[in-house]
Amino acid sequence: MSLSPSHILLTGASSGIGRALAVALAAQGHSLSLCGRDPAKLAQTIALLPQDTTVFSQHFSVTEASAIDKFCQQAKQRFGEVEVLINCAGGNSSRSAAIEPDWSALEQMMQLNFYAPLRFIQQLVPAMQQQGKGIVLNILSTVCLFSNPGISAYSASKAALDSYSKVLRKELNGTGVKVLSVYPGGVDTEFRVASRPDYLSAEEVADVILLMLASSAKAHIHELVVRPAIETNFC
Repeated sequence: MSLSPSHILLTGASSGIGRALAVALAAQGHSLSLCGRDPAKLAQTIALLPQDTTVFSQHFSVTEASAIDKFCQQAKQRFGEVEVLINCAGGNSSRSAAIEPDWSALEQMMQLNFYAPLRFIQQLVPAMQQQGKGIVLNILSTVCLFSNPGISAYSASKAALDSYSKVLRKELNGTGVKVLSVYPGGVDTEFRVASRPDYLSAEEVADVILLMLASSAKAHIHELVVRPAIETNFC
């Protein structure tokens, strides 16, 4: 079972989970609007897609609100209204102790991990409401569920989106628009300084997300946690 062909807008498509999702979704025949910050890496993602993929892509930083607005408008002009929004872009730029916040890094992470997804939601969800169907899928992290030292700023920015998503889900209940959250644990991607082959691959996380997207209209997999077997940071 798979999601019927849709116009999917995916952020963070230039590497990691975003790239794996782009490849998997293209194989299912969806029309894709992809964005990423690094033009060379985004081009590498595009090169991995089947030649007949219907795709529109732009490189920019999602911390730029005007760039988000422009991209969303151009995506709708190309392929019509967006039916599925996947907020995948994210990052961690600080390892400061909680008692000594790196204010610059914290502000940047709030822009990237929290404000940017909200901007995409604001741009795209009203049309989903009008159509009576649609999906917003936010890729969060198990840091929302289990505290780890040294990543207070990253945890706070992800937890902010998590909390916002829970309210959005209730406010959209009954409209036909799903709000889904996935919480990956350790994933072996470029996001990490050192390789961790014992962690999940980006493709394994993408497979889980495809299952969430493919559920029936009345089956909402609101929240799904996926961890590598090696992890024990759960209750």
